Amino acid sequence: MKLDVHDENDRLFIKIGGQLLYSEADHFKEEILPKIGQHSLVTVDCQDLEFIDSAGTGAIVRLWKECRMVGAELELIKVVPEVQKLLHLTRLHQLAKVRGLDDAA
Repeated sequence: MKLDVHDENDRLFIKIGGQLLYSEADHFKEEILPKIGQHSLVTVDCQDLEFIDSAGTGAIVRLWKECRMVGAELELIKVVPEVQKLLHLTRLHQLAKVRGLDDAA
């Protein structure tokens, strides 16, 4: 998994690549969760995210919970079709805004 995390004004911007698996979920949470409180919007760019397993979806749920606790909005953008299908199957699209590669920003 590759992570690029940076601030853009009141937005925390996260670009994730590779695979978000059990072996990487804790690192994902440790890297991102402490930075949420300073932002009103958390954007996760998933264009380079190839696969996500159950632990990865759990990490996304935890991210959503942390955002909700501090009043921040979570959005997942540029989600590839394979990952988008999983997010819909697990109903994560009901918790956060999920936009595919072809969706308008």
